[in-house]
Amino acid sequence: MSKSTLKILALIVLGLTAGVFLFVFHSDRQPAATSSGSIKWVDFNVTYEALKDTMESDIRTHDQEIHIDWIDSLAYLGAKYGGDFKSYQKSDLKKFEEKLMSGQDLEDFTKNMKYFPYYKKAYGAVLGGFLGYYKLEVPDEAGGTRWVERYGLKAFSPIAEGFWYTHFDDFGQNRSYGYSRQHLGHDLMAGTGTPVVAVEGGVVEALGWNQYGGWRLGIRSFDKERYYYYAHLRKDHPYAENLTIGQTVSPGQVVGYVGQTGYSLKENTNNIDTPHLHFGMQLVLDEKAKDSPNQVWIDLYAITGLLSNHPSTVVKKGKEYVRKYGFSEESYYLASAKEDKKSQVKVPVLMYHGLLKDPKMQNDYVISPDLFEKDLKYLKKHGYTTILMSDLIDFVETGAPLPEKPVLLTFDDGYYNNYLYAFPLLEKYKMKAVISIIGKHTDDFSKVDDNHATYSHVTWKQIQEMLASGLVEIQNHSYDSHDNKGGRKGVLKLSGESDDAYAKFLRKDLLKLQKRMQEMTGVTPTTFTYPFGAVSDSSMDVVKELGFKASLGCMEGINTITKGDKGSLYKIKRYLRTPKKSSKDFFKKIESDLKEQ
Repeated sequence: MSKSTLKILALIVLGLTAGVFLFVFHSDRQPAATSSGSIKWVDFNVTYEALKDTMESDIRTHDQEIHIDWIDSLAYLGAKYGGDFKSYQKSDLKKFEEKLMSGQDLEDFTKNMKYFPYYKKAYGAVLGGFLGYYKLEVPDEAGGTRWVERYGLKAFSPIAEGFWYTHFDDFGQNRSYGYSRQHLGHDLMAGTGTPVVAVEGGVVEALGWNQYGGWRLGIRSFDKERYYYYAHLRKDHPYAENLTIGQTVSPGQVVGYVGQTGYSLKENTNNIDTPHLHFGMQLVLDEKAKDSPNQVWIDLYAITGLLSNHPSTVVKKGKEYVRKYGFSEESYYLASAKEDKKSQVKVPVLMYHGLLKDPKMQNDYVISPDLFEKDLKYLKKHGYTTILMSDLIDFVETGAPLPEKPVLLTFDDGYYNNYLYAFPLLEKYKMKAVISIIGKHTDDFSKVDDNHATYSHVTWKQIQEMLASGLVEIQNHSYDSHDNKGGRKGVLKLSGESDDAYAKFLRKDLLKLQKRMQEMTGVTPTTFTYPFGAVSDSSMDVVKELGFKASLGCMEGINTITKGDKGSLYKIKRYLRTPKKSSKDFFKKIESDLKEQ
């Protein structure tokens, strides 16, 4: 058989294989999942408007008591529209938000939406690394720079700031080089040499020449669900200097340059008519099935539009472009730390408030003592060990070891019923808990003989008794800011309030309880628990300045705590314990989250 015949046969095989890889779905197809519940494909046609509106809702509410998660919002809308976002109306999103804000439980009002779980998992797979907390280097008034912490879009446009490009929705269009196939990416027309940046942090998995994509680059997201593909990079100088396979890259980092290479068996050949970046995203839904038909390519037109709102600022140094300002987020920090597994620990934190026996008095913030005892029994039976904030801080600062399955139990507000019901159960099972008190309430109830389970708060005498047991740790929940006085919710910054005035307010309130704790117990709290979980980003500098080594929030999720990374101790996530679920069902969700981490 001649070489030319073999080459033709090889191209035919490639064409057939590529045809299997193509997933172009229609709205009349129903979502598909495996028997284990994992998704098999993703039909992603969310519009730019829906992405932008749901993202802005998430950002706007991220520091509020009720956080409107954008994946939840999109999953709700996807289930409502059958995945066809051509029907999207902002009023539907508003109705979803109103249900959550009114106190309705997400699980309750989506339980009859058959495909809500599918869309939540599918959209989470596509957008999982796009939104969250990050640290950014910014210019300061003295001409230098400083680091600030923000919450928002932490994924970047693939084209650096200040560089022109055009694009249109070309996903699925026909391509004919080598064999007839459909285009499984998104083309951004830009000038040769335009800096290409990493949309999301990850690990370089592919680097080199490809007959179709020319000089191309593949970066796998840290959660391993998304594979970013950048192709047709520049002739002679396709990649950022010293980029190698296995290297960790951060979001917004310059990784290559736009070119027109490809469509050639010969390396380093310009055979593409117009310089452009081929930008692709492949979902790896099953690691064992990588490079199998279960891999899905995503139409990135709307996503690229969203990312254009967050370009990376770059400057030229010699022949290279580099980012101008530093950027850091948790996934990149953890991946680049190069520490062994023992240097990191996954910690679930539970958030309780009150315990009352009367079922009529129970709500999202009050459960029965009996249910709390069942939680303790469950934790004991399943090998968990309760720890205190001091244990977590010691782990980060000194490397002190933690138990195999650590868990934190926290109580907010310092109710008398914590002392009446929770403390005896902690003694009974030899388990520990953190109670965050409101200083003024403790001062007030210490002056009167009024121990009532429904409304009273712990006294200094009761606090001293619990501290002496070694089972309870007391932390700062503000002295007198657990309300909406003067329009201020908790310790949130007021609209129009200057940074100096806000810092003065925080120092006055938080220091007052710090001093009272030292006076009455000889112990100074190390952790600030935000009232209502309401966090103003500018509060963090003051919290740290006052000596707090950690802070507790109300966002839900598993915490990754790392030796030497003091930042991992702030804005700790917690699971609110309501009376709606049994201990088994409550911990099932937490244990599922632990496995996914």
